[in-house]
Amino acid sequence: MSQKKIFIYLGLAIAAALVFYLLRDEAEENGWFLSEEEKKAKAEWMAKGSPPGGGSASDNPDFLGSLDESIPPEKVLKDYLEWSEYPPNSRPLTKYNEDLTNPYFIQLSPIAMVDKPEDKKPNGYSCKLQPLQWAAIGVKEPLHITLECFNTSNFEKVPLNIRNVKLWKEFDGNKFVALPPDGNDKGIDGDAHAKDNVFTFEWRPTYKDWGDMFMEVEFEYAKEKKQGKVLSSFFSSPYQPAEWSGYFLDVPRDGSLSLKTGVNVFKAGTYHLEANLVNAGNGDPIAWASFDGKLNAGRQEVEFLFFGKLIRESGYEGPYALTQLRGHRVNLAVDPDWFGQGEEGMRRILAAKTTEPDKELVGPYNKDNYTTKEYNLNTFSLKAFESPEKDQKVKQLQDLAR
Repeated sequence: MSQKKIFIYLGLAIAAALVFYLLRDEAEENGWFLSEEEKKAKAEWMAKGSPPGGGSASDNPDFLGSLDESIPPEKVLKDYLEWSEYPPNSRPLTKYNEDLTNPYFIQLSPIAMVDKPEDKKPNGYSCKLQPLQWAAIGVKEPLHITLECFNTSNFEKVPLNIRNVKLWKEFDGNKFVALPPDGNDKGIDGDAHAKDNVFTFEWRPTYKDWGDMFMEVEFEYAKEKKQGKVLSSFFSSPYQPAEWSGYFLDVPRDGSLSLKTGVNVFKAGTYHLEANLVNAGNGDPIAWASFDGKLNAGRQEVEFLFFGKLIRESGYEGPYALTQLRGHRVNLAVDPDWFGQGEEGMRRILAAKTTEPDKELVGPYNKDNYTTKEYNLNTFSLKAFESPEKDQKVKQLQDLAR
């Protein structure tokens, strides 16, 4: 090889190394070198509505005491600065945030079966009792729960014979028996396919079935007629405190996107509501936003403010779609307003007793997703989130890192 070529290759190598060095931090921040598990972990952390240490500087002034002392302060500061580029009520949303992109479903893992309770080795079969929604909402629409067993060597589903079904509610250390659901493998009453060895139970709550529900099924499975028993749980919220009215309005506001949504409130109270913003064309997730506040009974309007920097960084111009409307009425025994009422408020707090579950769910919006107007990306700001609470926390972390 000629000396000239050696110098050319050497120059290219040095240039590549220099580019890598200059772009290294950006690459790490964008996750270019992360594994899928690392990307998922970061996506879950960035999507959270509370910062490292929990709470804001205003509602948790001693947040420094809750930080992990094994993590260097410089690392904590760097992480917080990255997290706080967006406000707590409007966070990044990616395909890795399955709990937000599909909020009504929780995937359960199959249970390895044994022939006897004392057996340590599985018998080669696994079973799963899977609620198809994590909660039953209202009394009109049924909840479906599937039961299936399969051979772990080839994943082939095996025949089932249901022997007994129990259902109960647990609250404040007490158990309340409920009417168990019927089920079938005949392709009716919510069963997707007849005789496919997937047994489907259909259950509608009564108004007394409010809270954490537990379902236990005893059955025979496989050709050997092995005896099995599995347990699963879900939440039941038969009362409808509010519903989505179907009214929507989107307008730009201060470099962000304001999406106003109508709510018919049947029961006044404090509400926590959430919604997702996705690309209307391909459904790619962009951001999620939340609303927290008191709502009076009657027709109300809530605002989901999707932070401009999130939209701008997505690279997608409008229209956008509003999806996965969800939320609940807060039903805590303690009213947050009591904390600011001095001795009288403290008396109320100490006397408060939980007599009901802590939330009443608002059902999903079952009509077509709302689609916004078209927007140019320049409508939205690239400016990072700013607030006095953020400034206070950054200063405290900087002092800690010195």
